Amino acid sequence: MQGAVPGLRERKKVETREALRAAAIQLFLEHGASTVTVDDICEAAGVSRRTFFNYFESKETALFAWDQRLTDELVSKLAARPSREPPLIALRRAMDDTLPSFAAQTGWDERKKLFSACPELRTKILHAVFRVETRLVDTLTDRIGCPAGSLYPRLLAGTTISVFRAAFTTWAPETGIKGLQALIDQAFDHLAAGLSVPAS
Repeated sequence: MQGAVPGLRERKKVETREALRAAAIQLFLEHGASTVTVDDICEAAGVSRRTFFNYFESKETALFAWDQRLTDELVSKLAARPSREPPLIALRRAMDDTLPSFAAQTGWDERKKLFSACPELRTKILHAVFRVETRLVDTLTDRIGCPAGSLYPRLLAGTTISVFRAAFTTWAPETGIKGLQALIDQAFDHLAAGLSVPAS
């Protein structure tokens, strides 16, 4: 019984996060990005402002699919990869292991409609992408053992973010996690091949 309590607590957190995200997406679609407030989202989801900011730092990041929880999971899985594993392979495997949590989210079709209707939102969540990249840089720097501020960890982290972004923007949500996984694997394969032009 004792082991069931953390599971219930975690499920409650997931439900709250998804309720906030669903409310934000719906309100943004109905009223536009500029008019919706954090208070509006909280009222629709039935939570307090304090609860909202426990999960998201702004109304825009409530729309961002890759949140802090997933970043923590990715970084943890990367740090746990065997030390003998080449960095790019370790990143690929860590991403593989994190994708099920990412794909468990809902509202993909609505989110795609929203970003098509409000392209200005994309620039407003770039800082969230930068935060993910910074976490990866720090973890890779420790893993590789190179000096802080070195180019190589930054290049690896930026490449991983680009792989995910390219795969995600190509992904058709109806193909599910397997479809997204296939695109990410294809992107990493292109990198391993030196980004040579693929055969027709």
